[in-house]
Amino acid sequence: MNRCARADRNRRVGDRLPTARSPADQTWRASSTAAPPVRHTSHGHQEVVTTGAVAASPAYDSVVAARFLLSAVAAGGADARQLARDAQLPSWTFTAEQAIIPSRTCRLLWELAERALEDPHAALSIAGRYRVGQLDLFDYLFTTAATLRQGLQATAAFLHLLSTNGRLRIEAETDQQTTYSYRHVEPGGRGEQLCDQFCVALYCLRARVATGQPVVAAHVAFSQPPPRSYHVFTETFGTRRVDFGAPVTTFAFRARDLDLPLLGADPVLARILTRYAETLPASPTNWYEHFQRLLAQVIKDGSPSLTVLARRLAVSPRTLQRQLAVHGTTWRAELDTARQRRARQDLDSGTVGMASLARRLGYADPRSARRSLRRWDLRRSEPAEDQWLSAEMRERLCQGPDAVQAGRTPGGEIVAAAAR
Repeated sequence: MNRCARADRNRRVGDRLPTARSPADQTWRASSTAAPPVRHTSHGHQEVVTTGAVAASPAYDSVVAARFLLSAVAAGGADARQLARDAQLPSWTFTAEQAIIPSRTCRLLWELAERALEDPHAALSIAGRYRVGQLDLFDYLFTTAATLRQGLQATAAFLHLLSTNGRLRIEAETDQQTTYSYRHVEPGGRGEQLCDQFCVALYCLRARVATGQPVVAAHVAFSQPPPRSYHVFTETFGTRRVDFGAPVTTFAFRARDLDLPLLGADPVLARILTRYAETLPASPTNWYEHFQRLLAQVIKDGSPSLTVLARRLAVSPRTLQRQLAVHGTTWRAELDTARQRRARQDLDSGTVGMASLARRLGYADPRSARRSLRRWDLRRSEPAEDQWLSAEMRERLCQGPDAVQAGRTPGGEIVAAAAR
């Protein structure tokens, strides 16, 4: 083989050599299985995008769960702030009352926590540090139920308050016991295994605390490979009936334990909390829906910018633009549509002035807002009598308040209010 041919072969082999990556990056790639990206068509369907665009996660977790995990890690002696940075959690994760982050981020956080604590049983240890109230409304829906059985029913019904990635269901039921299964919508390697361990341990430990009785699971099974030692598992669950390698993760309670009353049972408060939980918006099922909700929120807050929304989504502005491209849209188009929707709601209420509307929609001045109002009106194709604001009144609004006051047509009151 001559020198040129040998050099060419070495280049081809070198092209296939793996590049070095940080441990966090290796963990991310090994444990996160992203769903194929989808594009929303004009008919409301979804189609898989096969290009190399950024994929979107279909599952989300509440920041309440992430904050609990970080606080438990800090109690174990690890640097919670560093863990949050390694998982690329945004700073608002520590303060936001209601927000969600991709489930894959929480799975990475679990793996980083295990490494930081240097504890192969970190998930069980963290479950042991749980105290009622740390998971917000989700906790009290359980503790105010009449019995353990009803508490688990509330847990299953409102699990989406914590995660859209988990599913708690009754797998089998007899006169002697009920078996519950816990599944993940989105698989996730070691992070999923740790989350499974934590959730099952939490359900079992909560049963003892809430009833004030030494409730022990009749059987526990995990769908993950067996650990080197079963000791910590049998100690945590109080039984040797802990198996691994099962088709699905399950835990079972005896019927007599499920009918035990809860110490915090409060029928009146339980009904109030349930009614409130039912009014909360359902968690988004995909990235695009989550994006639209956050966009509506930042417009309501008066800060609709690409940078602000990217920060809320824990991504860079460039990544956000690529994700929007995956879904067949752009930042400019989404912002314009969301602004139009908000303007319609505010003007229909008749209580907002043009200056405040312009600030809320993120325009530099009322004149820019008026131009958009006129443009949106020209786009509308509905019959004139069905339009939310007539073209004639929109023209007067764009001309100024004097022209509005001169018009005495139906809908003039709303336009006058907006012009003021």
